[in-house]
Amino acid sequence: MIKLDRARAASIKDLRPRSVVYLYSGGKDSSLALLLTRDFIKSLCSEIGCKVYVVHIIVTGNSLPANTFCSQYVLKWHEKNYGFAAVTLAASKSFADLMCRYGFQIMSGRWCWAEFKEKPLRSFEHVLPRPILEIDGMSRSDSGWRAEAMKAELEHIVTNDGRDYWAWHPLYSLDIDRLEILKQHKEFECVVKLYEVYSDSMNCVICPYKSREKIMKLAGSDPLAAVYWNTIDVCIRSERWREKFSLLGNSKKIIDYIKL
Repeated sequence: MIKLDRARAASIKDLRPRSVVYLYSGGKDSSLALLLTRDFIKSLCSEIGCKVYVVHIIVTGNSLPANTFCSQYVLKWHEKNYGFAAVTLAASKSFADLMCRYGFQIMSGRWCWAEFKEKPLRSFEHVLPRPILEIDGMSRSDSGWRAEAMKAELEHIVTNDGRDYWAWHPLYSLDIDRLEILKQHKEFECVVKLYEVYSDSMNCVICPYKSREKIMKLAGSDPLAAVYWNTIDVCIRSERWREKFSLLGNSKKIIDYIKL
């Protein structure tokens, strides 16, 4: 098991957080972040009296049920074995409805992030004792914009609307095979299974960030993929997005794409 850097452990202790919030999507990155830090966090909060929450946010109408059930298992396992509080959040709005209204957006100002992640989390954290330490599975290698946005493994964040918290990215510069490590821990078995079937956590089924390879994998693994395409075909006007997601509803295109 990878050891937590002593200097980083000392800096986290110096923060003396009263609330620790794991942002858990059910994916390999957030699973590894939880795995690598859970013993340290349990020890820290036993010492200073902080409360630990493992928070899973369901993207209403867009999270695959298998992801929801898998995440619930991981949350309950850590509640039983580590004493971390299991928290599930969800927005009241439907992803499919907002997709039909606004289409797909990427980069800053995404409605999907604002409605299904930021708002539920902000409402939950509003009543928590501060300082708050958020732990996520993000790393600089995820994307170009994350590499620019993430300045350090431990960051103090103050948002435009006044949210004030510390963000810890334990995978900040880690270059290892996430799934190979998770395979060694039975409590993450279902996470590994999702990636074996879909190459994705499926916290979000439809996402403009998904590669054509992942869309193809979904179409080849899930008979409901054509149903997702039916809605996109009716709602989305952008030819760019229609072309990308057309793989969901066209088996011939999937076969042709495999041959490329």
